Amino acid sequence: MPKPNFNDAPKPLLEVAKYLRSSSSTLKIRQGVLNGRRVDFFKGKHAVNAVMRDTYAKYSKALPAVEDRPAAEKLIAEAHQHGFFLRVEKPPKAKTLALQPMQVFSPDAYYIWVYEGSQWRGTLLGLLVLLLTLAGVMFPLWPASLRLGVYYLSLALLGLLALFFGLIVVRFLLWCLLVATIGRGGWIFPNLLADVGIVESFIPLWGYVFVSSRVMATVMAANWDEKKGERSSTPAGGKAKDSDADGDGTGTGAAEEDDE
Repeated sequence: MPKPNFNDAPKPLLEVAKYLRSSSSTLKIRQGVLNGRRVDFFKGKHAVNAVMRDTYAKYSKALPAVEDRPAAEKLIAEAHQHGFFLRVEKPPKAKTLALQPMQVFSPDAYYIWVYEGSQWRGTLLGLLVLLLTLAGVMFPLWPASLRLGVYYLSLALLGLLALFFGLIVVRFLLWCLLVATIGRGGWIFPNLLADVGIVESFIPLWGYVFVSSRVMATVMAANWDEKKGERSSTPAGGKAKDSDADGDGTGTGAAEEDDE
């Protein structure tokens, strides 16, 4: 399948394609097979949703303005007409795709990417992988000081990895303990596993997590059953003593204090 020259396409549509191809759009991309070749595909309405997000206007000033959903659908249809992506047919629960003879945009249809975006990052990554591979192969030829430094660096990285997983285990055990005792959980470094930066992962130090009412009801029922079991195990003589005490008006307050 020949690839069109996207340099001749209108610049606003080229910017739209770059945005959809970037991580800023959060466009849901899946992989399928077309004519024995692996391709990236997406659903039309997901591309429409991507150009309606707040990140669209912030990505580039060259992007055309989108005021409402019909305008967004028209913009994606124009990008489709210029060959940035092609409509395909996708059977249910299958990854094998087939080109549609009628290339008409529909939000409910599936499309494969023809535009691949800038390739300089891929080229740079390939060169970096090649250099790392050569450095690894030539490791026996490294000076002794460099090899010793790599050894200690690997030990330090393994220690950091063990510390990270240990912190995850401690966080989980503490959360279970808090839920069982006070009915709500709390996390050390609540953003530790969140999709944030390295510094933000350790801010704040502590955070409570409110447990749902169903979990709260389960915890309260368990506590009530435990108290009920303790009362049922009280000796019969103790009950008679409380009953006698109620008669002279001196035992009621003591009994209420025990219930509390």
